[in-house]
Amino acid sequence: MQTGRIPVSDYGQENMKGTHASSRGKRPPWKRPGHLLWFLLAILAAGWLTLHMPAPQGSRSSSGSVSATAARSPHSISPQPSTDQRFSVEQGSDRSQSSSQLVSGKSSLSSAERILARLKTFGRLFSIVGLAAFLGGIIEGRRWYMHLARCMGRLTRMARLPEIVGVAMPTALCSNAAANSMLVASHAEGMIRNSALIAGGMINSYLAYISHSVRVMYPVIGAIGLPGLLYFSVQFTGGFLVILGVLLWNRHHVSRLESQAGKLDSHTPWMPYDESPILPWKQVFQKAALRAAALLFRMTCLTVPIMLGMEWLLKSGALDFWDHHVPEQITRFFPSELLSIVAAQMGGLVQSAAVSANLHAQGLVDNAQILLAMLVASAVGNPIRTLRRNLPSALGIFRPGTALIIVSGMQLSRLLTTLVATILVILFMHSFLY
Repeated sequence: MQTGRIPVSDYGQENMKGTHASSRGKRPPWKRPGHLLWFLLAILAAGWLTLHMPAPQGSRSSSGSVSATAARSPHSISPQPSTDQRFSVEQGSDRSQSSSQLVSGKSSLSSAERILARLKTFGRLFSIVGLAAFLGGIIEGRRWYMHLARCMGRLTRMARLPEIVGVAMPTALCSNAAANSMLVASHAEGMIRNSALIAGGMINSYLAYISHSVRVMYPVIGAIGLPGLLYFSVQFTGGFLVILGVLLWNRHHVSRLESQAGKLDSHTPWMPYDESPILPWKQVFQKAALRAAALLFRMTCLTVPIMLGMEWLLKSGALDFWDHHVPEQITRFFPSELLSIVAAQMGGLVQSAAVSANLHAQGLVDNAQILLAMLVASAVGNPIRTLRRNLPSALGIFRPGTALIIVSGMQLSRLLTTLVATILVILFMHSFLY
């Protein structure tokens, strides 16, 4: 081994080789017979749901409009309704009557007209999501995200972390396991302390989370706009503040140890791992177009049936139990429509964004409710993701104690960030909307 090279473990080398090989040899989904069969079944299911979509229950729509109007009225608790209240209730009943007329008009449409209307709706959604995914592929192909790793590298030097921690960070954007293997190998050779190993593992976890999120961030923001932008801003900002706190703690910890020992740590001039080159523009466009097409193919197979299935559940009254049995203080901010967004997010953020866009287009939810549902779904799914993916992966690289510290610290901080953001959204809705 040459002097100054990173001692990457066999596990990390195999992981990175497998990652690159799988990315090169992965076939598009439309070239797989099983996926094509799934695609055809999804189209048939979407057509059946479109033709057999039930009409919304009139009583539920009317009561929902009146209750929403009353909730927004500042004098809704007054025993004697004022003129403004009577006008608001009448206006709400007029809206419910017009919506019922619109529903009856939709029910009288022919099968071809229903399918054509759905194709227009899905066409707008697919065009926005496909364009956003294409732009995201260009950003990844040209490696513009490396500016984040360089910024984090400067922070690690300020935090007095060993050079290997800064070198491993760009690798974490491609493979978290390979980046952590670098740190474990250095720790095994006595080159870094256990505190630096934990700090580096947390930083790698944050960067790997960003790398994973960026791939779905563009289509999600393209589908729902401001709620998606705020959702990712909350997640990224909260994680960055946690990492900043870890870096400050490490700087204080190293300074205290050095003052006690009376000597400085030696920083070995590690050389960075060979990074994949920036792709030429022609190859970037081809790769971005292929990724966008693959995303739209998967959306047709999975997202479209989920969207129509959730809409069918809402219109058939299958979720009315939420409004009937849950206290009004909760349904006021979290109506039954948001349950479909939470359920869809268990299958992925793109699916949740598509369901949200469909509900928002029908006027059933607003932007604040979409953001609230996405935050709640993230908090609910946090323990599941930890036990299913994060903890087993960390246990395969770190010692059990170190793995528990890294995973529990990062996941707990993300959960607390999500809960704080959820409370702030509810306070905003209470103060300015409802």
